[in-house]
Amino acid sequence: MNGKIRIVPLILIAFLLCACSHRGKDIITGPYVPAVSSPIKVRVSEVYNDTHRVFDVDVIGLLWSGLEDSLKKRGMLWSPRVGGKPYTIEGHVIEYKKGQMGFRLIPRLGDTVLVVKCELRDGDGRDLGTIEAQRRVTFGNGLLSRGMWRQVFSEVAEDVVTQAMRKF
Repeated sequence: MNGKIRIVPLILIAFLLCACSHRGKDIITGPYVPAVSSPIKVRVSEVYNDTHRVFDVDVIGLLWSGLEDSLKKRGMLWSPRVGGKPYTIEGHVIEYKKGQMGFRLIPRLGDTVLVVKCELRDGDGRDLGTIEAQRRVTFGNGLLSRGMWRQVFSEVAEDVVTQAMRKF
């Protein structure tokens, strides 16, 4: 019995150390060259905050950066030196809740939520479709994750670009 009591704190400490690990970013020197290049080039035309609320984080900038990073990763980001008429993505933040890690212990109280809708257009401005994506970090999903309010933007942007590739 005494051996079982000693092992419980060790398991908890190991769990917490694994849950709180931090992944560092790779440092890339020189100009960025995408590993994959696509003939389809896309630019983010605009991002709107349709919640009509003011947040303590830049929801427009975070979604814009997330979309551009995801497009760049796939070699699809348009730049003026490429020329031509690019496809465009217009993003709309429909719902956002920052949430807090400490309050996630109580279901629904500390949830991080992001819902976006993006409109796709071809180079001539014709509608290609609408994409909706959402991400929710709840009690059982990312309970001990810090900074999820920032990570949800990149995850949703990845989902939007993946869905957009199917429509192009």
